[in-house]
Amino acid sequence: MNHQNIILIGMAATGKSTLGRRLARRLDWAFVDTDLLMEAWWGAPLQQIRDHLGLEAFVQAEAEQIQRIHLKQCVIATGGSVVYSEEAMAHLQGQGHIVYVQTSFESISRRLTNPSSRGLAIGPGQTLKDLYDERAPLYARFAQLTVNTDGATPDQTCSAITLGLSRTTQDEP
Repeated sequence: MNHQNIILIGMAATGKSTLGRRLARRLDWAFVDTDLLMEAWWGAPLQQIRDHLGLEAFVQAEAEQIQRIHLKQCVIATGGSVVYSEEAMAHLQGQGHIVYVQTSFESISRRLTNPSSRGLAIGPGQTLKDLYDERAPLYARFAQLTVNTDGATPDQTCSAITLGLSRTTQDEP
C-alpha cells in the first residue's frame, strides 16, 4: 500500500481506535489517535476540554488540532466531530485516504456506555440519535471508502479496509 496515511472517521464507539491500532500493526505503520493528541495539547481529558471550552470552541479546537497534523504512513483515528470543519476535512483529504467506519445506531448506543464522560460534541437537548442522524451524511460525504462494522470482527473490518483501499488506488490516475 502506497497511501500516505489512512484516516478513520465515524461516530464515537464505532471502533476507530481499535481498528486503527490493528490496521497500523498489520501495515507496520504508526497509529495516531487525534483525541489523544487533543488531550496532550490541552493537558486534560477530552471531557474536561469539552466542558471547559463549550461545544463550538471544542469543535474549533479539534479542527485546529487536525490541521497541525503532517504525517506519513500512519493510521489516524479522528474525533467524531471533525466532519463539522470543512478546513479540517480538506486538510485530511490532503494527508491520505479517508475511511468512514460505519456502524449502526443500535450498535453504537449499545457500545457507548459512557456518553456523558466521553467528550462528545453534543449540543444541549440533542440526543445520541440526533447526533448520529446529523453526522452520518457528513461522514459519507467525505469518505473515499465506507466500511460497515456491524457483524464483522475487527480483523474482517481491517481486511475490508485494505482491500477497499487497494481497489481505490487502482482506480486513481
